[in-house]
Amino acid sequence: MSKKLFKYEVIGFVFTSITGTVAHFLYELSGCNTVVGLFCPVNESVWEHLKLLFFPYMLYAVFEYFMLKKPKGFFFSKLNGIITGMLTTVAIYYIYNGAVGKSPDLLNIVSFFIGVAAAYFVSYTLIKNEKEASKTGEIISVILIIALGASFILFTLYPPFIPLFEDPRYAVFGR
Repeated sequence: MSKKLFKYEVIGFVFTSITGTVAHFLYELSGCNTVVGLFCPVNESVWEHLKLLFFPYMLYAVFEYFMLKKPKGFFFSKLNGIITGMLTTVAIYYIYNGAVGKSPDLLNIVSFFIGVAAAYFVSYTLIKNEKEASKTGEIISVILIIALGASFILFTLYPPFIPLFEDPRYAVFGR
């Protein structure tokens, strides 16, 4: 299982990295289509850019779940992976933005790839070590993943007025 799992996690890293990169441009390319904007960034805020990691990662997770024949603790592992990846991305952004006072595009891109790598590293480690979550733990993990996905949609339509949701280029919130 370990070699097969590693292969699928590497493929997932590549898939998420490429899909997330392409998704960065889809909202504008779609003519600012509202449905596309629910899953792709509608502005340059940190929150909107977390969609680049979340949605491709979860899309691939559905595929991976069946390819790996429903491994133990899968959703618990994926939940921990996505939270780690998103927190890593946000932490890197705020650390260098706070230190330098701006966020160069190259560092934003690098922080995205580091976040993707962190997400897959954590999920790989947890699945490989077969940290089995209880049935209840798996159900709670699925509910939290769905809630997180729903929060991306909700906060795209109704962003809170806090810095995480502010487009630093134009000092606006939302579309």
